[in-house]
Amino acid sequence: MEKRNLLDLNQQELTELLVAEGMKKFYGKEVFLWLHKKFARNIQEMTNLSLKHREILEEKTYIPYLNLLKHQVSKIDKTEKFLFQLEDGNTIETVLLRHRDQRNTLCISSQVGCPVKCTFCATGQDGFVRNLRVSEILNQVYTIERRLNKRGEKLTNLVFMGMGEPLINIDALLKALEILSCEEGICISKRKITISTSGIVPAIERILMEKTPVELAISLHSAINEKRNRIIPINKAYPLEDLSAVLLEYQRQTKRRLTFEYILIKDFNVSEGDANALAGFAHQFDHIVNLIPCNPVSETGLERPSEKKIERFYEYLKNVRKVNVSLRQEKGTDIDGACGQLRQNQRKK
Repeated sequence: MEKRNLLDLNQQELTELLVAEGMKKFYGKEVFLWLHKKFARNIQEMTNLSLKHREILEEKTYIPYLNLLKHQVSKIDKTEKFLFQLEDGNTIETVLLRHRDQRNTLCISSQVGCPVKCTFCATGQDGFVRNLRVSEILNQVYTIERRLNKRGEKLTNLVFMGMGEPLINIDALLKALEILSCEEGICISKRKITISTSGIVPAIERILMEKTPVELAISLHSAINEKRNRIIPINKAYPLEDLSAVLLEYQRQTKRRLTFEYILIKDFNVSEGDANALAGFAHQFDHIVNLIPCNPVSETGLERPSEKKIERFYEYLKNVRKVNVSLRQEKGTDIDGACGQLRQNQRKK
């Protein structure tokens, strides 16, 4: 009989499993605390369970973990990048971003590879393998939180901006968010969690339907359909008109500011016409636009614009079109900074 993965279960499912094995209902909360607040790595750590109960759990269930293959620390900004191996041998990346105001933000992967295949993304070049399980999402958080706790620190923010399109893995994502924000667990407020998406309209509608108060960051990169089709193929299924409609409803219901990510690509999306299109799209919303100079990835052939063109684009948006805009430098540029590069380089060896 296949053992049950305890980290894939929410508190209700865990309680039902324990009751089915002859344990009292209150043990559901106790075991949940061991898993999601104390980050138990094995069942024998659960010392308030009788030896008999622990033996039953060891026979029927297990606690999965991630195998750390590689760890890099940036000398520039202390960004930490982790390459983890999953139970089936696949690998994912997780990134810890350190901030001067003592915030620690974890950038989490949601899939092995990515089916969206954005042309500027290293992850997309390797194709799509599968969605991550709930436990694999959670273990990225718990593995890093254990490390931080030993330093007297903790995670303050989570961003689903790692490998994969989170909203294509919506079921596992929502279940993981439920567990991560639970008072009996790590208890990170959903308002401290940002979901980055290329614009999967039905999944944004589901977030609204289930009233999950997360922050949304939209990977925009062009506000011209024809151009966005070329770099983000999913735009053909969910064009800008459909995306703007669901985002207007999202903002109406949540009153949350929207973040638009815009990668600056040489000779592609940094003209005055591109800026005007971007401004027209952004001004529909309470917004902030993050400009991100393209992080060169050899497989894509895309390059970052000159510093002069970057500055001109930024100044035009800010001063002429009055866009709420920021210019962000990518963190960890000295440690395979673009998402997917560390995994890609490991596979080439």
